[in-house]
Amino acid sequence: MQYFRNLLNISFDQVQHLMSTAPHSPYLQRHRLSHIVGRIRLLSFFFAILVPLWSIIDFFVFPWPEWAVLTGMRIASALLFAFLAWPWKTEVGARLAYLMMGLMLLGPPAFYFASLPLLSGLELDLMGRIAVSLYGLLPFVVLAGLSIFPLTALELLCFGAPFLGVAALGTAMAEGFTWEGFIGTLWLAILIYGASAFSAMSHLRYMIALVSRASQDPLTQVFTRESGSEMIDIQFRVAARQGAPFTIMFFDLDHFKSINDTFGHEEGDKALCRFVDALRDKLRGSDTIVRWGGEEFLVSLPNTHKAGARLVISRIMKDWLGTRPDGTPITASIGIAERKDDDRQDWHDLIELADARMYQAKKNGRRRAVFSDTLTIDEDSIKNGNAKAAQ
Repeated sequence: MQYFRNLLNISFDQVQHLMSTAPHSPYLQRHRLSHIVGRIRLLSFFFAILVPLWSIIDFFVFPWPEWAVLTGMRIASALLFAFLAWPWKTEVGARLAYLMMGLMLLGPPAFYFASLPLLSGLELDLMGRIAVSLYGLLPFVVLAGLSIFPLTALELLCFGAPFLGVAALGTAMAEGFTWEGFIGTLWLAILIYGASAFSAMSHLRYMIALVSRASQDPLTQVFTRESGSEMIDIQFRVAARQGAPFTIMFFDLDHFKSINDTFGHEEGDKALCRFVDALRDKLRGSDTIVRWGGEEFLVSLPNTHKAGARLVISRIMKDWLGTRPDGTPITASIGIAERKDDDRQDWHDLIELADARMYQAKKNGRRRAVFSDTLTIDEDSIKNGNAKAAQ
């Protein structure tokens, strides 16, 4: 009994992730789509080779005119698969992945329906009848093939349900139709579809767990430097394409080493978690927190210019970010850089500039944020309602 409880132990959040892509983070979506496109290209590569080779079997089991037409159809299918297998240099997105999957899945059923009128009425020997029956299995091959992709329930419905209709229609159009055979074929298709759906969603759940484990810092549950860099790369390129502002905030916790030295590393870890929780409460859901290293954190603010960043800093400095073990607030030295105002064409340069300004904030006395060579905000300027020139 405990085994089945553990087997069904899945949270509501996990269910949402399995139902649709809406809750997926851009980092997860990027890796998932890359995985899907990679599988499509691999399968298409093998199909581009195997599909035309099958014409050798057709040569021995079908008469000349039909064999020639089937060979032409196979060559056309092989060209489609070769096109899908080609390593085009393009950005992988949902639209591209869905288009490639649709084209790949459409190939076998299209070949099947095109072959039905061609082969109907032919006087065939045993091998010919076996070959025709194998063509009838192509819709089932498509349904079974869904199992190798990490798909959500909504995607499985969109891609799989039509092929249940294809299998049913193909059975109805085939010679020797009987209701017993139709119901049995449809039942088999539903069973294959259900097994494929279970496998695909299990694959997705496993991928979500792996990506989450690899992308999140185990202590603070924010992005690691590697996964955070990927997120920032995506956000920066989107901002550059749309001509939108994009701000980076670089945090270094003030005198954090003294917490570990005085109270121990366990208390230091708790302080880091309190800092992250407090920081997350002051940010939007679209903002990204990255543990850059040790007590250094980076925050990306999409569609945010420096005026918007100043409002965030004002909220942060009002009561700062959590408490140290002695009850005093956790403060930070903060550097801010913005893509358009600072004229940076690369996100690495933007982070380096924010990093340099963070060190300038430390040099000038900590507990402040440096926006530029002439603009610094500290607690006094927040209380007085204005900013002051950097010292």
